[in-house]
Amino acid sequence: MKYLLQFLCLILATPVLQAQAVLPAGSEPPKQVHWAVGAFFGTGWYRVDDNRSVYVLRIPPRQTLSRASLDEDGNRQLGIEIQYPVSLGLNKLDEIPDFVEFDNYSTISFTPGVQVEVPINPRWSLRPYAHVGYGWESETQEGAAIWYGGVKSRYLLSDSRSRWSLLNGLFFAGYKPEFEDRGQYASFMTGLEAKHPIQSFRLDDDPLYLNWYLTYDWFFDELSFHIDAERVESFRDQWELGLALGKRDAPIKIWFMSFEHIGLAYRWSSDANFNAITVNFRSPFTY
Repeated sequence: MKYLLQFLCLILATPVLQAQAVLPAGSEPPKQVHWAVGAFFGTGWYRVDDNRSVYVLRIPPRQTLSRASLDEDGNRQLGIEIQYPVSLGLNKLDEIPDFVEFDNYSTISFTPGVQVEVPINPRWSLRPYAHVGYGWESETQEGAAIWYGGVKSRYLLSDSRSRWSLLNGLFFAGYKPEFEDRGQYASFMTGLEAKHPIQSFRLDDDPLYLNWYLTYDWFFDELSFHIDAERVESFRDQWELGLALGKRDAPIKIWFMSFEHIGLAYRWSSDANFNAITVNFRSPFTY
């Protein structure tokens, strides 16, 4: 189990944020991104100008109670999924054994929630979701209530040989530390998703598909990272391009785990100050 955990940690996301901005003299620095955001921003290694570094490992167990469907008579079945994500933040990442040393985890949060897939018609589905939980930071011994939610939309544009879909979403997240004011973030997402069959390639006797998506996220508030007393780095949007291999409708199963597909995704901000490479296991619609 120890080496399996090390392997999974190595292949998980690795966002890198490099700072260049300098604060004008006498100006008040923007509010620092709080450690609680790791619960809803996902797995990754976040680094700011080699000055501050934290690795967030998000483990998202899921329980599917029912799958969404809509028959020819208009009878609608809601898809209901319960999620139990646990997020851990590391102080340092000097070597592989750091992953399995509990003392190295500076933050931990548990934010259970539910996602409900609603088939509006044969082409259009909505996926509202909501999470609420609690996190704790070891250095300050500070706890924080954490919540996030929103609604995602997928509209099927074409389903002939290739499948094309339009993606949209509206998201909200917030936290309330014990001794500080509450904070919140909101964003809007839009994008395109597609599945294309790969000729002559099969997986478990099923045709193999190339899945890709391109999305754009706009944050209503800038995300700011303090480098030192005089420097801060902020970004307000994010592009993401994902590529993966999978089946048309069935999951890929490895041991006891199931994935929609397996691939990589690249993230970047429009000002090029933020970039990331992540492992891509699910569509942005079902993440």
